[in-house]
This record gives sequence, C-alpha cells and structure tokens, in this order.
Amino acid sequence: MGLDFIKNYSGCRLEQYDAQFPLLEEQTDEDLELIPERVDLDYEVKPRAIDWEPISLSTPHTWKPSNWHEKPNRFVDGKDVGETVASVRSPSGQLVPIRLSQIGSISMRVENGECRREFEVVERVVSMAVDLFPWTEVESFAAALQDNGFRLLPVRPPNGTSSYDFEIMRKRTQNRSNTEMETLEETAISHSCGEPTVIDGRLQPRIRMGGFDIDESPVFGVIKTQRQNYLHIKGIQVLYQLETGQRTPVFTISRGWPSVVSWFIRLSGRGGGTPSTGIVRVEASQSWFEKYHRHNWDFVDQLSRTIYEYRCRERSYGRAAISLHPIVRAEESLGSLFQPLSILSNRFYHLVQL
Repeated sequence: MGLDFIKNYSGCRLEQYDAQFPLLEEQTDEDLELIPERVDLDYEVKPRAIDWEPISLSTPHTWKPSNWHEKPNRFVDGKDVGETVASVRSPSGQLVPIRLSQIGSISMRVENGECRREFEVVERVVSMAVDLFPWTEVESFAAALQDNGFRLLPVRPPNGTSSYDFEIMRKRTQNRSNTEMETLEETAISHSCGEPTVIDGRLQPRIRMGGFDIDESPVFGVIKTQRQNYLHIKGIQVLYQLETGQRTPVFTISRGWPSVVSWFIRLSGRGGGTPSTGIVRVEASQSWFEKYHRHNWDFVDQLSRTIYEYRCRERSYGRAAISLHPIVRAEESLGSLFQPLSILSNRFYHLVQL
C-alpha cells in the first residue's frame, strides 16, 4: 500500500485552527500524569515554615567560577514544531488526525564567553494512531515514509482504547511528537560524558525515561514556566519577596520515580511586572546531590549564582526575564536547522497525493 495509505482511507487536508475543547469526558494523557507529588519543604530549612526567608547568593571569597569544576558549560534544548495537517477515517469509522512535525535537540557549549554548537539532531516525523488499521498496511506506510525522509510515530491510547473525540486524538499526536523530542534531548545529554549540563525544562521526565545516570550525572533542569504550586503560604510570600539574585530554600519533589531537589531563583527584577516575574525553578537529582553535596548549601548558592550570571540580557527577546542566554542561543541555532513548516507540509501533501 505504501503512500497510498492516506488516499485509501479517505484522507483529506486540514486547515489550521485553534484547539477546541474535547466533546467527550475521557481520560487523556494529562490525566494519567496527575499522580500526586510528594513535597518536602523542610529539606533545607526546618522544622517550621515560619523560618523560610529569601536567601542571598553569598559565596566563599576563595571561590571563583572559572575554577569551579562543577560549573555548567553545556546547555541542552529541544524543539517540536508541527501541525495537524490531515485526517483519515479508520475502518471502524473513527476520524484520525495526522500530525506533521519537525523535532530536534541541540547541545551548546560555552567557552570563553562564546556559545558553540557541539551536537544537533533534527528529524521529520508523522504522528498518528495506528492500532485502528491493519498492521501490514501501517508497516508499508511507515516504510514508504522512511524512504522519503519522514519517520512514523505510532500513537497508542494510554488506557488501551481509542477515542471518537477528534480533539483528544489530536492532543495525543502532539504529545507523542513531544515525547519523541524529549528522547532526542536525552541523546544530546548522553554526549555530555558526565560534564555539568543544564537542560531547558523539568528534570523528572528525563529521569523517568532513563536519560542519564541519576547518581553520577550533574544535570540541572531550569524551568521557566511554573504550572504547579509546591509551596506553603509562607513559601509563596518568600517567593514574591525575592530580590534579583536571591533564592528560596531547597525542597524536594517526588512522584513515584527518583526525586529531585529544587528551589526558585529570581533572575531579573520585577520592574512593574507581576510578583513572579523573572523567577525560574531549578532541579537536580536528589540522589546525586546527596551523594556529592549532602546539605552543602554553599554548592546550591554557587550553582544558583552561575545560573544567575547566565541570564539573558537581550531585552528584545520576549522571555528574557526568565531565560538563560545559552538556551536562547541554542533555540535560535536549532530553529535555523528547521525547514519552514509550510514547505514541509506541501512536500508531505505531494508525497501522499492530497
């Protein structure tokens, strides 16, 4: 069957549209992620919340960033750019979305104040639910895509049942390509050879997927967008009181897989913004931290100051207040390797004769 798969299953193009609410009450991928997290806010400051206060990043007078062997000089970022470009109808009558994406990861090294790209990988992928179709036909379609520079990502429902809700299916294809992007990020992390590395985003998904040795690898996650509150009322008050270059006390987060130590840093002043403007959250493997730096809060200060010094100073960049300069450069460099999505979509339409 090959590339005729799309036409043989009533394939049609889809114009771009804003995401809609699902019509059916059904468990989604996000629902399965809602496993309660355990948070220990007494990890650094105990035993009472009243003792929480902003912490200035003081460092020993003998410490120099240039001589610090655990100073991160590698930065890893990933990118997933895609659209739902078509749909097909399964033999059982379900309308199945097809997402076309470009995914990639990149590693930037900072040497003498300059960012240099040392690793990159970019792939073009097609995501769709495959369990609704004869497997021999899916295999033939996947092989034909591979021959033309695309890789098929099978989307399987988390609860074992495909949905008739198009929006739920569409979201699953997006999640699938994003998960594959995280896999490519793991590849970039693996090239660090144990060197201190900062990744853009949460550390826990990479720990769960086995992207690095949680006991031996100095890998640090910097999270720009805060989607969950981990703090008690006093902690929130402290968070809002942070001055530029200050941090909160360290706490721990765990959710059924190896836990992380975490804390907040304010990278830039509020300048009339909201109380949380300029604040990022940092994560490190708890097992690694306790093996090499157990209760060494000077290390936390040193790492925090280094992250603060890497802050983005380009005010023209939309998210400068919560961004690190090497990550911004990594994002720009990776984006330059991507083909315009309109050109890629037209190529896909030509291949499948839509």
